[in-house]
Amino acid sequence: MTKALELLDQVSAEPRSLGELVAVTGLPKSTVHRLASVLVDAGFLRFDSSRYVLGYRIMELGELAKRQVRLLPVARRHMEALSAVCQETVHLGELVDTSVVYLEKVEGARGLQMRSRIGLTAPAGITAMGKALIACQPEDAWLQYFDPSLRHTPNTIVDAGAFRDELRVTRARGYALDREENELGICCLAAPIVDATGVARAAVSVSGAVIFLPAERLEALAVDVVACADAISRELGGAAGPGVGRRSA
Repeated sequence: MTKALELLDQVSAEPRSLGELVAVTGLPKSTVHRLASVLVDAGFLRFDSSRYVLGYRIMELGELAKRQVRLLPVARRHMEALSAVCQETVHLGELVDTSVVYLEKVEGARGLQMRSRIGLTAPAGITAMGKALIACQPEDAWLQYFDPSLRHTPNTIVDAGAFRDELRVTRARGYALDREENELGICCLAAPIVDATGVARAAVSVSGAVIFLPAERLEALAVDVVACADAISRELGGAAGPGVGRRSA
């Protein structure tokens, strides 16, 4: 691994031929050729006009790294503003396999204790953030996030047809709801964050006790949550999508 990284470092400085890589690294020619071939196959290097140059995979990873570095500080500012307005806890999360991972959390003013914490994972299909992100995917991918055995509360959706209907409504209105499906006594509302490539890469949510988030207040808060997601999206180079409260960039 160290030798392969050394090759990448050398090529990042300037394009180099096989012989030049042998000379600057001091490695055997057979070793350099083998490692360079592996890096080419993986997309980290390209062979162009007798010299090795950085591959497109490096460019892709660079863009992903920039987006990851930017997401948290950009999102945090808007999350704090949203929490100040609604007094509830605000979360940021992303999909990893079939789970949603909590990336950031701004505590609400009510002092409500919830299970959520940064780094915690939860089944995506029973959380508002997860459903907001799943609904942005093609419909034929939805059921991979559905598992009727994961019934956390009596309100968890355990019927596949009802799950699809929920996601269709979510997609149409631009936000998702969790009505005590993941945790009894807790309701959540979430909207997706879209990056410059048009991909919904994260979601922001408001969570609170049922007593503070009845149906009519959830509906009113939808505008604020969607506006928060849109503001983060625009700073990441993305555009607002359809749904309640959506504003043009």
